[in-house]
Amino acid sequence: MARAKQPMIWISGAMVSVSSIKGFDQDNYLENNELAVDAMKRNNVGEPLAADRFPKEMYAEYKDKKEKKQPDLFNAGGTWSVSTACAAVLRQFDLGEGNLYPVRLFQHDRTTPVEGEYFCLNFGAQKTAVLTEQSPRIDKPYENHDIWEPPGAMQDKDIAVSASALDGPDIWMDPQMRDAFFVSDPLAQALRAAKVSRPFKLRECIVL
Repeated sequence: MARAKQPMIWISGAMVSVSSIKGFDQDNYLENNELAVDAMKRNNVGEPLAADRFPKEMYAEYKDKKEKKQPDLFNAGGTWSVSTACAAVLRQFDLGEGNLYPVRLFQHDRTTPVEGEYFCLNFGAQKTAVLTEQSPRIDKPYENHDIWEPPGAMQDKDIAVSASALDGPDIWMDPQMRDAFFVSDPLAQALRAAKVSRPFKLRECIVL
């Protein structure tokens, strides 16, 4: 008799990866930088946000660099964005109150389009599930604040989560953790099947 598959949850290491960051200026940041930064901060803790809190256009930051087609997941000027192929996978899953908002990418001249179509990713969901005492290599940067972050060079099973993480949305933030988001196993497998999972840098969590 085949053994039942163990339930799985995945944590993304994309937010602590320098390779995720791409040099773009956002139209909303150029119009009102305080409001744009506020939206970035809120999105990075999993708050639902309306389309008008995200850029409609983004422009390559460097005049002497032609931007090529972007990865399937990347941070453009502080806003997490995905390719059309990645968005197509995400739309098949429960995003909680999160959403995908179209954004146009241009070269530095603000006229020539960057190859591809893209969407800003509003995470828009939270679950408090990380088990900090059972997470072997989790970091606590500030002694007096109960906020943790993933370790450098994160590996499988560095982070433990409770089984409650198996319920609800397929992509979410944990308010205890910064610089990380989580995905369900069905979403992880769908991202892999569509060959868009590489920039997510997924690592298996311990589910207790």
